[in-house]
Amino acid sequence: MKLTDLAVLFIIIIMPFILILRIKSENLRYAAYKSEVINRYLDTAVEDASESMLIRGKGNKIEISRERAVNTFFNSLFINFNTAGDERSKNILSAYIPVIVLIDYDGYSVMSMEEYTNSSGDMEQKMIWKPKKPYVYESNGFIYLFTLDQNVTVYSQAENRFYEGLPEDIRVKLPDAGVLDNDLFDDVRKRTIVESIRNDVNTAINKHNKYAARFGITYNFSPPSISDGDWHRNIEDVGFLAFFQGFPIGLNGQRYNSFALGAARVVRKSSYYIEKNANDLFYYHREKCPVLTERSKPYDSREECAIEGAFPCPVCNP
Repeated sequence: MKLTDLAVLFIIIIMPFILILRIKSENLRYAAYKSEVINRYLDTAVEDASESMLIRGKGNKIEISRERAVNTFFNSLFINFNTAGDERSKNILSAYIPVIVLIDYDGYSVMSMEEYTNSSGDMEQKMIWKPKKPYVYESNGFIYLFTLDQNVTVYSQAENRFYEGLPEDIRVKLPDAGVLDNDLFDDVRKRTIVESIRNDVNTAINKHNKYAARFGITYNFSPPSISDGDWHRNIEDVGFLAFFQGFPIGLNGQRYNSFALGAARVVRKSSYYIEKNANDLFYYHREKCPVLTERSKPYDSREECAIEGAFPCPVCNP
């Protein structure tokens, strides 16, 4: 056989593999592009929702509207997916949203699919808001009701009495309430909030499969893998958290699976300031510390100050 014949035979054999690899490569690029597009749609929708849910009343009093938030979220999503005028397409798209969470200052609300009997006696399934849940933790005869900042309400079962305020102030009155210790408070607070929300999110997503199947969605909805660090960043402020799973984005079965958070920016975080003392040592202080004189650069957390090499001020005990 001539060399040219071998070359032609080689091309005939290898060409299908080259075409297959090219198709797969193009499909991966398309899936990646589609994923980025949906990321933008989802980010826009949750940001719109987080802005619309704030209702300012008299004296700049702020109220949170769950209904305004979720209506804005879905309207934004429908417009971007070009399904605003098609009820069937809107219902199918909504089925890829297994759960929504509104993270409020002193508790959270979960919206997920439920089946119930309507006023006509017919069975109906619909995304509905569940009752708001507090960030609650119980230990050694004390019940702690946390918030997104340092304010806390502690119920003493022995005294049958509530105490409300900052942990260091309540600790003077309740020395046995160990969770109020500086080393424990933030850790228990964040862990309580994260675990409460995560457990309800996981339950809602696991239940969503039977509802999604009725729309012909065969994707197996399952709780996402989210690191503790990501969870902690998602509970820094009042916000709107939405999960979007199972949406087809490629020819080889690729599916979009992500979540997005829009923060309303209503929680004023505690600020800490670092200052050098007379012995050339750096200490970090609370904003209203009586010995603090320089407040030019605020830090959001004690951890940030410690990374800078600063020690806690013995006066304000941050």
